[in-house]
This record gives sequence, C-alpha cells and structure tokens, in this order.
Amino acid sequence: MPGHKQPFAATLQLILVVWMLASIVLIGQQASIELYRVGLISLVASAISQIAVGNIPATANARRSALLYLWFVFLVIVIFAVSIVLAPWLASLGR
Repeated sequence: MPGHKQPFAATLQLILVVWMLASIVLIGQQASIELYRVGLISLVASAISQIAVGNIPATANARRSALLYLWFVFLVIVIFAVSIVLAPWLASLGR
C-alpha cells in the first residue's frame, strides 16, 4: 500500500535490531580495542532498550511509545539494581 505508514513502535523495534547487529559487528572486529568497547557498551544498552521496546504495543504512537519506553527502562533498571543488592544476601542463605 503506498499510503500505509508503519507504526512508530514497529519502526523503533526495527531500529533496535539494526543497532544490536551493528554492536555485534563492532564486538567481532579485531582492528581496535576501542571499537570493541564501544560495541560492548552499545550491545548492553541496546539489549536493555530491546527489553523495554519489546513490551510496547506495535501500534503505539510516538508519544505513547516514549512514555512506555521510559517506564519500562525504569522498571528494568530497578529490577537489575535490586537483583545486584540481593545477590550476596541470597548467596549467603545457601551456606
């Protein structure tokens, strides 16, 4: 359809997939340790973003996508932080 526009959230998911692939290419190259580091940090950031964007309905508009993205990233960061804080305590329970 010539007049059919893809929803914003679906476009954002496509951009994240391309970003993740580019990050993997940077990690796989052997020319520069700096490019490797950039690729690794980029892959972590894109993976966290993919967790958030994967939970946004594909039909969401730009404003709703942005609000949901911020909410989901906040939740992911809180869950990671709580997990990091609780890990030593939970490990000590098994001793």
